[in-house]
Amino acid sequence: MHKIRDSFKKDLLSTIFVGVFLAFTTPFFGVIARRYFFASPFHLSIISSTSGIGQLFTFYWGYIIRNKKDKLKMVVLPGAFARSVFLFTPIVNSITLFLVIILIYQIISCISTPAYVEVIRAIYPDILRARLMGIVRMVNSLVVIITTPIAGKLISSIGFKWTFFFGAIFGIISSLIFSKIKLKQHDIVSTNSYVPIKSILAIPFLDKQFGIYLAIFFMYGVGNWLSSPIYPIVLVDRLKATSLQIGFISTISSGVSAISYIFWGRYIDRENPIHALALVFFLDFFIPLGYLLASIKPMYLFVICSAIVSGIANAGVDLSVINTIMNIAPKTEIASYMALHSTFVGIRGVLGPFLGATLYSFFGAIGVFSINMTTAILGGFLMYRFYKGLF
Repeated sequence: MHKIRDSFKKDLLSTIFVGVFLAFTTPFFGVIARRYFFASPFHLSIISSTSGIGQLFTFYWGYIIRNKKDKLKMVVLPGAFARSVFLFTPIVNSITLFLVIILIYQIISCISTPAYVEVIRAIYPDILRARLMGIVRMVNSLVVIITTPIAGKLISSIGFKWTFFFGAIFGIISSLIFSKIKLKQHDIVSTNSYVPIKSILAIPFLDKQFGIYLAIFFMYGVGNWLSSPIYPIVLVDRLKATSLQIGFISTISSGVSAISYIFWGRYIDRENPIHALALVFFLDFFIPLGYLLASIKPMYLFVICSAIVSGIANAGVDLSVINTIMNIAPKTEIASYMALHSTFVGIRGVLGPFLGATLYSFFGAIGVFSINMTTAILGGFLMYRFYKGLF
């Protein structure tokens, strides 16, 4: 119990610093690109797809770390290097360089994803894992709530370049703190057996349940990514939102997430993470609905409602996905399964934003948001059917 408590404290302290880093950077990518560099829908699609591009390679990182003993190092080093790229934002003077920095950050940060799941599995017991993760995520959200308005104010006063720079310092400190978590060799379930990489790629076809799960999640996710490059357009062009207002929207979403993490953590430990995913998919319907209404009648209230639902849904997905992978995957292949999940997230993350920008040119914001709403409902129905088929 002492070891669990010590790991929890370090995880908690690490998440406080990473919360500052996230608040100072990620909520403002699209708005800064649009306002400072006059980014086109195509540029905004690139920004939205950068995380997807990074995740495309996750299956390879999962394959690389499969036999690695020091999983913690595979979490810490990529995290520190990824966050350090924002130390170079003071020299950014074009949309191209801005996009390059975001892309490098996303690619490097995704390296740690498969190893992170194994580390979390090792430091927290099964019966408490989702609840403890929920508390950590709640604290992260509270930090984002407090610091995002400060970040918006700093961007308005000293500019985004130095705001991002200071955020990077907090991010690096977070990685250093996380590196202090103590893991014994037997805490990590590893295998010394060699398998060719094509065997990892074949898992969704060999494990039918996992394959169905990936297919449903992929369809639902593509619909969500369609809307991602359109949200900043509605905020900037239709609502004329300021950086402070954008920060306020992010604060609302983070605040709701903080509360929701406690609920989802208890729900997942008590019920099932797959059932939680089905509920989240249904909830996601209301996020594009709010922006659709705001694009018809520019009212800030609609976007605030979307932010509230987004906070609930994001917390649910965050906890449910990791715990679902731990439930579905064999213990020796958790990293491989998580890597494949992230790779499929990456594929949809690349296709979705560009497809959304293309559809926007034909059907406008209302058309894109309508498609997103449809995939959310369909995804929720299919995931619920999948859940009922397992239990």
